[in-house]
Amino acid sequence: MKNTPLFYKSLALACAFSCLTLSAYAITPEQALEKLNEAQSLRNSNPNQATEIFEQLTNDSTLVNEPNIMQEALESLAFMNVSSGDYDQALSYAEQLLEYGQKQSNQAIAVRAMLIQGYAQGRKSNFLTAEQHYRDALAIAKQIKDSVLIAQSYERLAAILRWQDKYIAALNEAQKSVNILHEFDDEKSYASALLNLGIIEAIIGDHNAALASLTQSFSLHQKLDDKKGIADSLYEIGEVYRRMGDSAQSLKHFKMSHVLDLEIGSKVDIGNSAMKVGYAALKQGELATATDYAEKSISYYQQSSSNTGLCRSYDLMALIALKQNNISEAQAYINRALAIATDYNFRSHLVSLGITQTRIYQALDDHAEAIKTAEQALKQADELQDVEDQISLNKLLTDSYLALQLYKQAFESQNRYQTLEDNTGKNQHDLTVAAMQSQVAFMRNQQEINQLSAEKQIQAAQLSESEWQFKAWLLGLSCVILLISGFGYRSFKKRKLASERAQLLQEVVDKKNRLLADVSHEIRTPLTALQLQVEALQYNIAKDVDASYDAINRKLTDINVLIRDIHQLAQADSDSLYLNLKPYLLADVLSVWQQDFTAFVENKGFEFTSNICVAADIKVTWDIDKIKQVLTNLLSNSTFYTDKPGKIKFIAMASEQSITFSIEDTPPGVTNNQLVEIFERLYRVDKSRSRQTGGSGLGLAICKSLIETHKGTIKAEHSELGGVKIFICLPLISEQQV
Repeated sequence: MKNTPLFYKSLALACAFSCLTLSAYAITPEQALEKLNEAQSLRNSNPNQATEIFEQLTNDSTLVNEPNIMQEALESLAFMNVSSGDYDQALSYAEQLLEYGQKQSNQAIAVRAMLIQGYAQGRKSNFLTAEQHYRDALAIAKQIKDSVLIAQSYERLAAILRWQDKYIAALNEAQKSVNILHEFDDEKSYASALLNLGIIEAIIGDHNAALASLTQSFSLHQKLDDKKGIADSLYEIGEVYRRMGDSAQSLKHFKMSHVLDLEIGSKVDIGNSAMKVGYAALKQGELATATDYAEKSISYYQQSSSNTGLCRSYDLMALIALKQNNISEAQAYINRALAIATDYNFRSHLVSLGITQTRIYQALDDHAEAIKTAEQALKQADELQDVEDQISLNKLLTDSYLALQLYKQAFESQNRYQTLEDNTGKNQHDLTVAAMQSQVAFMRNQQEINQLSAEKQIQAAQLSESEWQFKAWLLGLSCVILLISGFGYRSFKKRKLASERAQLLQEVVDKKNRLLADVSHEIRTPLTALQLQVEALQYNIAKDVDASYDAINRKLTDINVLIRDIHQLAQADSDSLYLNLKPYLLADVLSVWQQDFTAFVENKGFEFTSNICVAADIKVTWDIDKIKQVLTNLLSNSTFYTDKPGKIKFIAMASEQSITFSIEDTPPGVTNNQLVEIFERLYRVDKSRSRQTGGSGLGLAICKSLIETHKGTIKAEHSELGGVKIFICLPLISEQQV
């Protein structure tokens, strides 16, 4: 019955009808593109619906020959799962993308799949696996000569190397990425590469370069209206300012990042930026703001099930409570954080929580428990090689040992943290120098980095800020004029004068108070070390008696130097500094000084060059010993803060009215911020070197006072040799003027 001709005719008709039905319901590429755009718009507002649409597109067999649609759909699914923390599902979509690229013989798609695989593996802390994916992607990208994919591979490789603390290698790869993308019309990728470069530059301590890269990244993301990129740039700029110790700027940028994160809707990012705002506000002493944002971060971390975020936020809440002297509340928060960290074995969090727990026990005056907790945390910090936490814990241990009169242990822990601090300063310095050398070599050999656009943008930003300040000044001036006309010029002037005098007096008082506080700290530090050395000798716990006596002598010398320098500055401040002014032939003086300076610098192991352009008949009326003190101090500073083998250059030039001295040296040099503060009292550019070489931190401040007492000027700028250049300008005072 079934094998009749009628049956076959019916079957054929059914098949034909079925094909017509499928054809009627098949999606066209145009419809697919509309669906794709719809899903992209729903990624933040309705991720479930977006996922459903993307999956429909990837499962539609009619779109198998539409690589752009298939690629974007699979990539979107992968990155959405990365954002939600489902890295295994993200890897599954990346594998599908890789297989699709291989079937289509489309190596570009295969490279993009490998980049996603690397990103997801990195998020899982499988750094070596991630690095291999990136290197495979780079190799194929080079084979097909796709410059954009090459640059993206370099960028991701730089990021994974950074996560492995391979900062110099990471910097090299990041520079390659930025250079390549600079030549292409792909501003989104270029902005991302600059962001990555800025993060690395911040880590190695090149904060100015980091701010330049991140500012440029921010500008490009603004141009593209990429809110996620803008938020990330602001976040990382906040991190740079945090590293620089500028908590006010750090707080400002974290707040701006948080506002954008709220608009975007990523709960983890919202929690991260809120948490950073909280820490920055705590640093500023804004406890109410810190509490508000800490509570916000907890809420969003709970919504996103971010246990690692909750650890940090509970720790923040504990620190806030501790600051408010609410010990029981601090203990409650730290217990919640410890429970999470223990359950999930968050080892690094356990260390930081141990630090907070130690501080809580110290606040309770329970130093025995503080020591027990700190020692346990220190063991974990040693295993993780976390130097910053090691320093903090050894400082806390020193305080608790001293409180319990355990002088031997206090002596040992203090030596440990001082050694760690010294090594950290040296390592950071070496890292920065190595990075700078790497940058120079890269630019010289490959000529691939052009930062002109970054400089232009920075200049434009500065100009914009200057214009705003000018407008604000004009507005303020207008208000003042209106005020004067309304209340009377004389009355206003008197009140203004009284106010300015009061403000000036308050500034003087504040400055003196700050100086006294700083001086107290500077004296207390060597005194503490001195006390420990004496106690070590007293209780027969000193391992090397001769070394202890040497240390005592050094600390006494440091204190004497500090007291001498403070006295000299006090005389200058009160205009009671005596100048023994006498006339001299400048050429004769400089001839003697040149010999002295040459011997001094060369004995320190540096190359010294001098250039003296002074007429034989020029006379000066100076306190010649004071001027020599200034120049000797500056040369001594150069030998302290210049890497060997290095060069130091001295120039003296005279005109009819003045003489200028300049002293410049080779790297490492200083940042722009440090140039501004270099003559401030008790300011040290490199604290680790200061500890090694001694010095009060007042030397440059004294130089400034002595030069100004001679009616001269002194300033610092970057040297063409790569280090610092100090300029001094002194008038040629005649005998009749004295």
